Amino acid sequence: MRYWLNVLLLLLLTLVLVPAAGAATDAATCLGCHGSMEGAVNVNQEKFSKSVHGSMNDCTMCHMALKGAQHQGLAGGKPDKAVTELAAAISPKSKIDPIAGAACVNCHPDVYASYKASVHGRNVIDKKSSDGPICISCHGSPHYIQPKSSKESAVNHFNVVQTCASCHEEKMMIEKYGFTPNLVERYKESFHGRKLKVGHGGAPSCADCHGAHDIKSDKDPSSPVVGANKIKTCSKCHPGATEKFVAAITHKPLHPIAHFSEIALIILTVGTFIFIIIHVLLDIFADIRDRLFRKGGSNE
Repeated sequence: MRYWLNVLLLLLLTLVLVPAAGAATDAATCLGCHGSMEGAVNVNQEKFSKSVHGSMNDCTMCHMALKGAQHQGLAGGKPDKAVTELAAAISPKSKIDPIAGAACVNCHPDVYASYKASVHGRNVIDKKSSDGPICISCHGSPHYIQPKSSKESAVNHFNVVQTCASCHEEKMMIEKYGFTPNLVERYKESFHGRKLKVGHGGAPSCADCHGAHDIKSDKDPSSPVVGANKIKTCSKCHPGATEKFVAAITHKPLHPIAHFSEIALIILTVGTFIFIIIHVLLDIFADIRDRLFRKGGSNE
């Protein structure tokens, strides 16, 4: 009996492992399993097909270091130096498959070069900081990345402010890096922020002024929002912008005098409108009352 059990077990292993050794690496094969799994390894087939990577039919282009018996025979190309270096740097944030998280370099070398030289890239790669943003921090899961033009994209013109806010509004990040408090809130209260909120496509968002993959620190003289560069940046939308003009555009908290003056002006404006409305209503009431009294007097 034991002999036949061993034979049956051997047969099952043969049926499972032999096909795996020559298994296809196409997306349909991988999604056959991962589409029904739960947790971090689940990939929604419908959402993946609609993403910018949905047309990629070889999962091992990114997943080059698959592990486990279930992946036997599934292997991509050997990661190059750029991929392995970035994978080591982002491993604290991409614990499941850092090689896949760094594989963006293969298809987007120019973007990676800009990112590597940016304040975000140096924070992650040079300083080994675990809270610096990597590709998926802004773009989301590679399986579901939408075109920038899509309203569902995290880096869409109308969504990027909130994406940046996910880090720049965190108390821990503000204290650690000395970010200006309420920075995003101040932007939303500005003329630019209000125009963006109502759907004006020409209103600048974070990336329009600060840059995206090549973003620089506000202490870096090459930053587009530092010194004379700020005039050049503002001039893209405001030809003839001067030093005095650009000085008024800031995300810093208002001076207490300006802050309370703004509140007083809002109260005065709202109060004036309330007074006018009440005055008009009382005038209407008085007119109706007088008409009724005159009508009643004429009947006597």
